[in-house]
Amino acid sequence: MFEDNKVSVLRSILVGISALLPLIFLVIVNDDIMSVDFPILVGLSIQAYIGFASFMLVLSYEPKEKNKVTIGYAIFWLALGVCYLAGKSLLLPIALEITSFSTILIYSGTDFGKKQIESLGSLLLASGISALFLSAWVMLPNGDSIGTLLLLFGLLIKSGFSGFHIWLPKVNEGGPSHALGAFAGVLEIFPLLLFYRYVLPNQMDPLVYQILFPLAALGIFFGGITSFFHKNPKISLAYSSIESLNFLWLCLIITGMFQFSGDIDLMNLSNSFRILFFLSLFHHSFSKTFQLFSIGMVSRLVRFDLSDSLKGIGRLLGMSPILLGAGTFSYAVLPGTLGFVSEATYFYLNVRILDLPIGRSVFLLPSMIFIFFGIALGGFTHLKLYFSMFLSLPNKKLNVLPLDNDKKKWLTLSLLSLSVVIFIFPIILPFFIQLPMLKPFADSALEKWFINLSFVSFLSIAVIILFLLFDKVSDKKQKNLKKRSWDCGGGYDGHELSIPSSVFSEPLKNSLGRYFINKNGDSKVDHYILLLVTSFLNLGARFISSTNETKDEDISRYLAISSIFLIFIFSLLILGDF
Repeated sequence: MFEDNKVSVLRSILVGISALLPLIFLVIVNDDIMSVDFPILVGLSIQAYIGFASFMLVLSYEPKEKNKVTIGYAIFWLALGVCYLAGKSLLLPIALEITSFSTILIYSGTDFGKKQIESLGSLLLASGISALFLSAWVMLPNGDSIGTLLLLFGLLIKSGFSGFHIWLPKVNEGGPSHALGAFAGVLEIFPLLLFYRYVLPNQMDPLVYQILFPLAALGIFFGGITSFFHKNPKISLAYSSIESLNFLWLCLIITGMFQFSGDIDLMNLSNSFRILFFLSLFHHSFSKTFQLFSIGMVSRLVRFDLSDSLKGIGRLLGMSPILLGAGTFSYAVLPGTLGFVSEATYFYLNVRILDLPIGRSVFLLPSMIFIFFGIALGGFTHLKLYFSMFLSLPNKKLNVLPLDNDKKKWLTLSLLSLSVVIFIFPIILPFFIQLPMLKPFADSALEKWFINLSFVSFLSIAVIILFLLFDKVSDKKQKNLKKRSWDCGGGYDGHELSIPSSVFSEPLKNSLGRYFINKNGDSKVDHYILLLVTSFLNLGARFISSTNETKDEDISRYLAISSIFLIFIFSLLILGDF
């Protein structure tokens, strides 16, 4: 046992160094970390923190191939750190590809099946396509408008933007929980921070932002609704990530849309959404990672894929439901959490938008209905999963994989490390916005708003701690304390009355859910997008031959098509020089 603990510590040190080394390098060699390279500092700081938390989850339950997983994570964090540090160089797409392929080692601790292969394939495909666009941006000269658009496309694909998101649910369905948390908390925000660093400072055509704005709003609406009605908990969290990521894009789009405006009101709006972007970024990174760690971990205990089959399974861990619910409390906008800070600030900014003259706010207001609806249903997704999985009573015949005390210790440390940020960050919020990169963008009204949020958060956390202490003292006084349940009254301890997660979504399924979810519980929107992509890819096959049999003349047709595309590519390169 002592030898195992020693090896676990050595593995943790290796992964911790690989996650922390890029941040140390940035701080030592870069003097602009509090100015233009501030988003790089934020990304690498989050990476260092979540990188270690994710590996503690590996130590908690990975039954085999821990050495391969350790090497995979060491390569993953180092390569991703190089992606942040590379700037506009060929190292960026190369490091991104190394980051993606290192996930093969990270997945080696799980049993490979159809879902795991599809998960890896979807991740590698999205990364490969994104790397192609990033390579084109690197090769084009600085300030080139086409290069900026190519960079934008690459970042939209990699971040799961509305319409480019179809790879993300497949990744979540078959990936291990620790990897999914690392992807959601670090890898998926990398494109957003790259956009902030290399695209946002440039004055782009306003038409680009006007196209992206409604797409981001629809992505929030679609992601929230689909996550609420989906039956698989890990895929529900994937669509919830799509909703959160599109909200982050919305903040960046509004920032870029008005940052060069001569109107002082619109300039203040742009600055406020710039700060909201960072607050929501921290909320997404830590709260979503926590949810994928906790819910993904619990889902792994059994071989079921449906949320209703996982009733009460969180109770079998023998851990505090309050600790396991930290991420849910954040998405429920409980005062004192990161989610409360993010959502409350967004509502506050919408009030300021209403105060603008109607000609300036008319472009933003109609979309707010879709955005509010998507955010609300996305939050209810986490609540329905938490109520059913962590508070309801499980079936007594339910068999789960064993989780000994040593593994439970690593799981507790991992979740505690994330929950600390979720509850502490709102209290130190007034100090965060005093950073040199953010202070110029916070007006006096916004600073006062953040001070009020911090006070409410501190008061809420203090009251909750007092209630917990009182509850603990009361439990010690009661000798015969029965098991508590939120959904079984009268002291009944049977699982038959436990409430499944579908109870929350079924009443709306016929009126709203049927437009977005089919009978099998899959997304209709994604089905049509995949059908469109498949039809486009099949055009070549139909053009070459109407049968499955290969003909002699097909070879000449393949060569002709290849020549046409080669000439087309060379023409683009020649025109680019002019």
